[in-house]
Amino acid sequence: MNKMLLNIVLLNLFPVILLIITFFGAKFSGKGKLASDFLSLEQTKLIQGFACIVVVLHHLTQQVTGYGVYIKGPITILNYCGIAFTSIFFFSSGYGLITSVYTKEDYLDSFLTKRLPTVLIPFWVINILGVMLKAFGFGVRYTKLEVISDISGYTLVNSNGWFIIEILFIYLFFYLLFSLFSKKDVALFFLSIVVVLIIVYSFFQGHDADGVKSHWFKGEWWFNSTIVFVFGMYFARFKDKIAAFCSKHYKIIMPITTVLTLILLQGAVFVVVRYGYYTTGFGVHDKLITLIVQSIYCIVSTMFIILLNMRITIGNKVLKYISGMSVELFLIHGYFVGTVFGSVRMTDATRFAVVLASSIACTAVISPIVRWLVKKTVKLLNPKKFINDTLEAAIAEEKRKKRSKVLRTVTAVVVIIGSVAFICAEFSYRMFAGKRYAEECEAINNAKVGDEVLWGTFETDPAVGKERLTWLVVKKVGDEVCLVTKEGIDGYFYNQKHKSVTWEDSDLRAMLNDRDYISGILSKYELASVVVKNEDVFTLLTVDEAANYFKTDKERQLHITEEARIEGVNINELSKVNEWDMKGYRSSWWWLRGTGEADVYAPVVTVDGTIDEHFKEVNRTGGAVRPVVWVNCNKVY
Repeated sequence: MNKMLLNIVLLNLFPVILLIITFFGAKFSGKGKLASDFLSLEQTKLIQGFACIVVVLHHLTQQVTGYGVYIKGPITILNYCGIAFTSIFFFSSGYGLITSVYTKEDYLDSFLTKRLPTVLIPFWVINILGVMLKAFGFGVRYTKLEVISDISGYTLVNSNGWFIIEILFIYLFFYLLFSLFSKKDVALFFLSIVVVLIIVYSFFQGHDADGVKSHWFKGEWWFNSTIVFVFGMYFARFKDKIAAFCSKHYKIIMPITTVLTLILLQGAVFVVVRYGYYTTGFGVHDKLITLIVQSIYCIVSTMFIILLNMRITIGNKVLKYISGMSVELFLIHGYFVGTVFGSVRMTDATRFAVVLASSIACTAVISPIVRWLVKKTVKLLNPKKFINDTLEAAIAEEKRKKRSKVLRTVTAVVVIIGSVAFICAEFSYRMFAGKRYAEECEAINNAKVGDEVLWGTFETDPAVGKERLTWLVVKKVGDEVCLVTKEGIDGYFYNQKHKSVTWEDSDLRAMLNDRDYISGILSKYELASVVVKNEDVFTLLTVDEAANYFKTDKERQLHITEEARIEGVNINELSKVNEWDMKGYRSSWWWLRGTGEADVYAPVVTVDGTIDEHFKEVNRTGGAVRPVVWVNCNKVY
């Protein structure tokens, strides 16, 4: 047996071993009988423990197969079905919340003080470890604000923390809605709407540029399995009826669900490969098709797990141990997959073993500390109730009820004000687009070459909402004015694949002229004043234009926006690994538009401000983007 084949065989043993561990000691309920522990708290935690390990294997499989490019046997399919196991976490959360709020009279009284510490404390502790790892282990230089941002989770030093952020939002809305509405079914309906709105919002946020950190609601993992939370809520609401029906018709429903799961898995693979969320032909079409298929797959695959649990009760010491620290393991394993071992050369099977062992060992050390902190925090926030009938007990209970009422009121005010502020920040620029357009046109018509003008909006800093975008006037021809952004506002490849490509066929051109990208910058008034050149709304400067419009290297040195820097666009900074860089300025290299034949290199302006036509490969990530647009504010419509 050659080494490559041996590696693949060993690699595919990992999911087999996991299945053996999961079902070791499992009990069957018997023919036609519903398992006594069906979806009990213990069973859902054990299932989450299993799902957590699969998520680790999923991320490792993505790494060793290049996201499915290199076939490594049956395990390759884990590239595409990780969402099915993230769905289990969403289902468990939705199912648990509704089960509790419908069956426990005072559940909301201590919901925030008990639930929030259980997710926030592990999140913050592991964020602290991430900052320490990168600062002391890899020489990353942090400012004080960056430390606060990463530890708090405002920026995600640990990309797996996305689930915590999203579930916290859902928790807050759950608490608010079930506190406001006395009819629980009404609150359930509105919470479902909120979850759908979160999916819709995330859907339109796109992705971060290639970089170290992730940002809220950017990336399909934020929304492609979230709908299962809604499924979990309604399953809990009608559990008895659903369970009775499924148990009665189990012989029919189970085979159908199994077949559908397999078919939909293949469908999910197809749409991700064929359409996906990274397409640059753009428009909503491709992403919407992918989301719909993946959402259905997630619901059906979760139902398959539920049906298994109707007949099979799992449980053994190993699985219980893993499930007891699944949150910490879910969060921490990303450090070992990427930061620690990502660039270390080893066989695939060795990588799986080393990352799994390191992740579990580290979690085993951290988890008891986290659990102790959670226990102490919950105890501090939730004083014991008096159970006697003394005056002291009555006074204490009255104080507890007042605290609960105040907490609900404060939460409601914070969520409502936050939501209103967010909506205003996101959409205010649209409401005042006409007035802003008139001001912009007046400034542009009076501007001279070299002046700065405002035109459109874009996300240029970490604050909520878009900012007015500053452009430089670089050329005027009659009523037509050529504008180029003052700063680098975005980052992208010239082309995603490493191949010879012209500007006309490049992914960067497609991205800049995608309908969603254009509407994200320009209002309908501004778009109407754009002069389309060579079928492009936005373009880039050519080599000659960059040389003519900016006469010196210093003038061509580009500063990027704070948001672009956070999202991973290249920047010329001092760091432990770049001690040679003592120039004192902070510039970024930026793409220019190629005008020649297809090439694997694209022209750029370097960090020094020099122009180089054969310096960066077309698929180099983190290149700064400086859009160019021609406008005519005197068009007759």
